Amino acid sequence: MLIVEDDPSLRSAIGAFLERLGHQVLQADNAEQALELLATQRLSAMLCDIRMSGMSGIELLPKALAGDPDLAVIMLTGVDEPRAAISCLKLGAADYLIKPVDLEELQHALQSALRKRDLELERRGLEEWLAHEVAARTKELVSQSRQLSRLSVHVLAALVDALEGKDPALRGHSQRVADLSGRIAVRLGLPDDEIEAVRAAGRVHDVGKLALREPGLELSVPPSDEIAAPQDDPDLAMRLLQPLAHLKGVAEIVRYQHERYDGKGVPEGRRGEEIPLGARIVAAASVYDELSVRGPDRTALEPREAIANLRSLVGLMLDPKVFAALVLEVAGPG
Repeated sequence: MLIVEDDPSLRSAIGAFLERLGHQVLQADNAEQALELLATQRLSAMLCDIRMSGMSGIELLPKALAGDPDLAVIMLTGVDEPRAAISCLKLGAADYLIKPVDLEELQHALQSALRKRDLELERRGLEEWLAHEVAARTKELVSQSRQLSRLSVHVLAALVDALEGKDPALRGHSQRVADLSGRIAVRLGLPDDEIEAVRAAGRVHDVGKLALREPGLELSVPPSDEIAAPQDDPDLAMRLLQPLAHLKGVAEIVRYQHERYDGKGVPEGRRGEEIPLGARIVAAASVYDELSVRGPDRTALEPREAIANLRSLVGLMLDPKVFAALVLEVAGPG
């Protein structure tokens, strides 16, 4: 507790009274000395005269609160200074007392100011604790969501792997597409969460093939604009992925991977930038992998040969910027 009063007799009398109430009391006879004391130790309250030689109490008040916004301040004012007292309240004082000071009134005013201070500190402490708990719970839920997302992808990937296992030419296709899609996404500068979604979509992009009745699947991509209709079911893929809300981005990529850059694809005939970037990436990675892996009726193409076969599809089936990133990933510049 700090008493700032340039009248030594009044200062001593108030100090003695407050000490009898159990307060530890510091005294200052001017504002400059008060600021020095406030700068060296944290105090709960300050009793301050408005009129003092040098810096006034009104000038001291905002400086004191700037150093410690929780300081409970009670101002002492004369009977002819109502405007000054009101100004102090607007500046952040908890209360004001009119001289000569009634000690019982001082006791009540100080108790009220300190109680208000304690409640504010408790409220702030509760808000900080709550913010910490919310942040911790949010982090935990995000972690659980990511774990659930990975588990869901693993389950769907297992179905795709079982499907691919029926044809030696398909084994490992979805994993290779996932890896290449992720590298293309990195090269295009996508944020980490979008890269993860693209990689996951590449891993399960063939989940719609579960709708096929034939046990064998043929992945053949003619090196021209005449691309066969996609041999899977986008609607089935969406039904499998849509209930997994945390896989929303993945489901969208899988759904639109068969759209074409020229707008002649399925399921909606989207064109160019209307197609999600992740879908354009997975489409390019998938068609490249189909060309570069040996099949029953074809030999595998070398990376540069596969790229050469795909160049005619740029701007038609493939996004030019995605194709450029694909080239850098599999064949190097030039």
